[in-house]
Amino acid sequence: MPIEPAASPLSLDGLQAGALQVRIFTSLEAAQARWEAAEQVCAGYGFQRFAWLAHWQRQLGQRQGWRVALTEVCDAAGRTLMFIPFGLQRRAGLRVLGLLGGEVTDYNAGLLHPEFSKALPAAHWGPFWRALLRLLPPFDLVRIVRSPLQIEHPTSGGMFDNPLMHWPQMRAAWRLERAHIATLGESFEAFQKARSAKMFADTRRQRRRLEELCPGGVRIVLRAEGAEQDAIVAVMARQKARRWRETGSRDVFAEPGYLDFYRRLAADCGGAQGWVQVSALFVGDEIVATHWGIWHGRRFYWIMPGYEDGQWGRYSVGRVLMDAVLQDCIARGFALFDLTVGDEAYKAQWADHELALASFEAGVSWRGKGVAALRRLWRAAREKARGHRGLRNLVRRLRGRAPLP
Repeated sequence: MPIEPAASPLSLDGLQAGALQVRIFTSLEAAQARWEAAEQVCAGYGFQRFAWLAHWQRQLGQRQGWRVALTEVCDAAGRTLMFIPFGLQRRAGLRVLGLLGGEVTDYNAGLLHPEFSKALPAAHWGPFWRALLRLLPPFDLVRIVRSPLQIEHPTSGGMFDNPLMHWPQMRAAWRLERAHIATLGESFEAFQKARSAKMFADTRRQRRRLEELCPGGVRIVLRAEGAEQDAIVAVMARQKARRWRETGSRDVFAEPGYLDFYRRLAADCGGAQGWVQVSALFVGDEIVATHWGIWHGRRFYWIMPGYEDGQWGRYSVGRVLMDAVLQDCIARGFALFDLTVGDEAYKAQWADHELALASFEAGVSWRGKGVAALRRLWRAAREKARGHRGLRNLVRRLRGRAPLP
């Protein structure tokens, strides 16, 4: 059985000696019990579950050279105030500190106790990070990607400032993104009234057309299990890979580990009682639309939708499935339907608010500071070039595309 590391005191001016203790875990197994206990009381998103990040580390993180440095901050009584899934990776000779989760994780953050800011007021957050640096393994650069400015409590809905946004060496976020979210309300009828009546009428019409098309009828599976779940995940992967190729995007399912992550997490945490939900729209025996998602607390996450093209394209099969999943979420008492990161046009039709996300990097060693400074200059130059029509047209010509008018 893995042994928990001893807690180290964190000394900060203005706080009572021994008020904060820190543990740094170098294995998932040693951290699991305390991590899963923290999930029950702390603010955090579904992407901060132990199972999500443990599956990622085993299927993808280890392949990519990540080592865990899971960091728990406790009070004197041993209560978890914050749990941060830090990891370390070597890139181009630099030791980089980041958060576990990679590309599959839309929101990167830690777990945060609702009373964290009482135990450690915001005025101490800068000194807190500087003191924590002395306890972490040595690194050159910190790089945090898609971290929410605020962290939501999964059951109360309370929002708390993300302490990572107060990292002392951070000059400015180098990228701001947004996730789109729909407030569900008490009934589907009320949800529809706040949105386009034409969209919902068209969805109902498309479903009737599908039912008339096939003598076997239309069947929607909301929470697949067993062999059916496996079959839906396989179809989802094929549908997503086709769509990525059509749009010129990276097909991650062609790379080792990515499909295994979704397949194995669904197998371990899916089904009728699980928090991974695999859904599908069947027309007769054919699966024409799919979705792989999760739920956590009051929030359902719309993560990985897929749909068939060709003859099915005219029936809006993806929207028919999404409509059914959303209605089920309202019936089950979820408060939020989270459409996650990305500015796809359809999300604006459903969402009514956004979650702001920031990415930043900061140097710690002299090498890390030098690289961070060069990257800031490169990003500034690139942004300036984007506003220069001549340079943009030169790049388009080099890529074989027509210049802008």
